[in-house]
Amino acid sequence: MPAYVRIVQEGQKLSRASMSVLSRGDIEKVHGAALRLLSEVGVRVESPAVVRLLADAGAKADLDKGLVFLSERMVSDALRSAPRKVRICSRGGTDHEIPNEGVQLISTDGQPPAVFDVSTGVKRPSKLKDLIDLTIIADALPEVDFIWPPVVATDMPSDRSSYFEFLASVAHSSKHIQHGAATADEATFQIEICSAILGSTDELRKRPIFSDVCTPISPLRYDAGEAEALVTLARAGVPVVNLSMAIAGSVTPVSLAGSLAVINAENLCGLTIVQTAGRGAPSIYSSFSGVTDLKSGVFLCGTPEGMLLDTAAIEMARHYGLPSCAGGPSNASRSLSAEAGYESAMTSMASILTGSDLLVGLGGLDRAGMVSPEKLVMDCEVWRWLERLRKGIAIDDDSLGLEAVKRQGPGGTFLSDPHTLKFMRKDLMIPQVTAYHAPGAADHTKDDLIEFAKRRVKEILATHKPPLLEKAAADRVGAVAKKYGIMHKDGSQIFRHA
Repeated sequence: MPAYVRIVQEGQKLSRASMSVLSRGDIEKVHGAALRLLSEVGVRVESPAVVRLLADAGAKADLDKGLVFLSERMVSDALRSAPRKVRICSRGGTDHEIPNEGVQLISTDGQPPAVFDVSTGVKRPSKLKDLIDLTIIADALPEVDFIWPPVVATDMPSDRSSYFEFLASVAHSSKHIQHGAATADEATFQIEICSAILGSTDELRKRPIFSDVCTPISPLRYDAGEAEALVTLARAGVPVVNLSMAIAGSVTPVSLAGSLAVINAENLCGLTIVQTAGRGAPSIYSSFSGVTDLKSGVFLCGTPEGMLLDTAAIEMARHYGLPSCAGGPSNASRSLSAEAGYESAMTSMASILTGSDLLVGLGGLDRAGMVSPEKLVMDCEVWRWLERLRKGIAIDDDSLGLEAVKRQGPGGTFLSDPHTLKFMRKDLMIPQVTAYHAPGAADHTKDDLIEFAKRRVKEILATHKPPLLEKAAADRVGAVAKKYGIMHKDGSQIFRHA
């Protein structure tokens, strides 16, 4: 079949995988190209320890240049040992296993250094308080399944800000936390914090309440800290998201096929490192990719090419039998404008149709360069729409409503019929944000959608109390935080406990 977008038709119900861009032949070509890149071009790994780890496992290595060449045998062995299911757990007890039919989990956007203040229309540096507020909002919104720390705490020491962000997120939400680790030390900190919450490293291995994103530097390079963190996490049994961020035309080939080959090679390399460090360690195939604006050189979000790359990557993950993660709502808008709405809606639609197991991006603006609390509320509304579309129509004798039609007869009305009361919450997604208009004359100087989102943000921050850590767990977590110096300047903890 030709490689164009195909939507399932001819009576088939919408399922996890209802959109595809690759034929079987395409998949084999991309796999073959990735193997050639790994064996002929190689991957630069800037950690001598990780190079030696791979060399001991059979990789050809140039220790002086830090180059590793992975054979087809090594990659195939890694694919065989990788688990086909990965647990995504939380300290609040809401656990998922992916892939699973009908399960698509979505998170906030991850760690831009800025917040959009909708009241002033100004983009400003984000602070620890912004991170805590956004985490509390995400904890309150039922559409948010897991939380990537939404912003950078730019008011914390730059070499430790990511530690503050992780600790604040895991302490202010009971949902699964997804983060990143730039060094083995940071990965160890995260493991110790979550082991302290659960009681032991064994419990963390059984119920991983956090996962980490490991991002190679495209094309085909790992810095020392990232590579060593990857090994540390794999050995602890923490799910690792091998995230390739191809940017077609700058760090990957301008052709989508060429970029996809690099995406696939980087994911197979990450998987091989994980399985070499800890056979059977949980690993997730991932792409958040896009294209370069060749006029300015900047990375573009919310483009059809980015959607195609992520869609194709999810298909490669499915071909290998691996769980997947991809970008969800994304856009290049610098405000809560129509551009932010239509780009976020289309990218979300593509991801849900393709069937990615995990998605990220709620609340993001400006090419993932800033987050808006109000946009987070709006994006959750979009996600509710898409989840309703995914559920489709349940048809049986009762839902067909023949008895209700008999009762009302030709020209009847169903507002007060018992059938309406029975099915209205099952079949109807009542909009909470969109289609909301205050009674009375419209004030055309205000956007109803933005005004509703502003009120909802204030309401959540005033009323929602996220589950706090119990005192025993908080004491253990506090000891880890003190050990790493992740505290306020006065020596107090950055979180409260029950």
